Amino acid sequence: MRALTTSALGDGGDEATAEIPAAPGAPMPPKRRISRRVIIVAVVVVVAVGGSLLGLWLSSGSSTPAFSVTTQTVSVTTGTIKQTVSASGTIEPAEQADLNFGVSGQVTAVNVKVGDVVTAGQALATVSTTALQADLDAAQATLASAEAKLSADESASASAATIDSDEASVTSAQSQLTSAQTSFADATLTSTIAGTVASVDLTVGQQVSGSGGSSSGSGASGSSAASGSSGASGATGSGATSGSGTGSTSSASSSSTSSSGTSGQIVVVSTSSYIVSATVDDTEVSQIAAGDQAIITPSGATTPVYGTVSTVGIIASESSGVASFPVTIAITGSPSGLYPGATATVAIIVKQLNDVVEVPTTAITYSSSGNATVQVQKNGQTTTRAVTVGQSASGETQITGGVVAGDRVLERVVHINAGVGRTFGSGGFPGGGGFGGGGFTGGGGLTGGGAG
Repeated sequence: MRALTTSALGDGGDEATAEIPAAPGAPMPPKRRISRRVIIVAVVVVVAVGGSLLGLWLSSGSSTPAFSVTTQTVSVTTGTIKQTVSASGTIEPAEQADLNFGVSGQVTAVNVKVGDVVTAGQALATVSTTALQADLDAAQATLASAEAKLSADESASASAATIDSDEASVTSAQSQLTSAQTSFADATLTSTIAGTVASVDLTVGQQVSGSGGSSSGSGASGSSAASGSSGASGATGSGATSGSGTGSTSSASSSSTSSSGTSGQIVVVSTSSYIVSATVDDTEVSQIAAGDQAIITPSGATTPVYGTVSTVGIIASESSGVASFPVTIAITGSPSGLYPGATATVAIIVKQLNDVVEVPTTAITYSSSGNATVQVQKNGQTTTRAVTVGQSASGETQITGGVVAGDRVLERVVHINAGVGRTFGSGGFPGGGGFGGGGFTGGGGLTGGGAG
């Protein structure tokens, strides 16, 4: 939902009218036409005020007024008005590596535990290399033999067909050696990113199976990309993960006999950079663009952090008939106190007006026709002055004409009497409406957008 929106009444076109009939036998007076809008507004104000005051009186159980309204003089100032779109989301690491062995073998060492900080390229675990070393030695010998035969045949001026066959043998032997070298290297599971170990699903002596090949993607979660070959345990390894979303997910060569069902035998997440995966409904997503600034408040925190919209999804998901689009926000810097999986509320700034003339929204009175006025104090005199309003946000309203910075205006202030009635939050009187639709704060006040 939009957190901060413009609040103003327009003329609304032609007004509907009603005629007042004359009393029987009386001379017919000139017809008077009374605005139906005036009647409607008057009824709404009476009902809103009466209901609110009745609720206060019934809840107070006291003859003492539950609230009082006073005025104070404030200066017209210049400031910044921001319009935002609200969203909620989940804090996730910007990078996650789901690491799996790419070869079969018995685990001989696990060098890390959950919570350890690792660097890119650091060895995390190993499997036995006895068989892999034998394969590597055999591949090297085969290549040496093929190269020696080619050299001898070339020296003996053998036929072109013989030379071609020797060259093909050398190429095949080189390919086998490269494969053996890769498998030998895959016996060591290394981290592809710098971060913190999030999970370890390996124990010394465990038999794992794997397959060569690797893939990488972006986001905090991944899906299987390749199927491993059977190892000694007879299990089929899962592929390297390819994530979806935003961020960067790296993964090593894949395969695992993991019993826990996690996506990696060892998972490493970044702890120096985070993202927020949020959703915005279809009525507001068009207002958001990559590069928009965002204010992020993690659950339970009082101090916000900041970020920038990095992606806006184009495929919606639907829940209870409401379509929502994914939005990813990159958190700026490396703030402390962030935890993967924690929720956060987000205010995405979609419009910002700088150095605008503004007054408290509760200083503005609207007539039944939507005309806005303020009470201006000058030289000890109070006069009513028509103003032109613009955007509203955070209890302040932009003034585009009628007053200038430095003018002094009257603002209505509501005081809740201590010990009487009930406690009210920012939503105003019971029912959340206040007199003007917005409560005491947040752009409505006593007169913000309703009948003052």
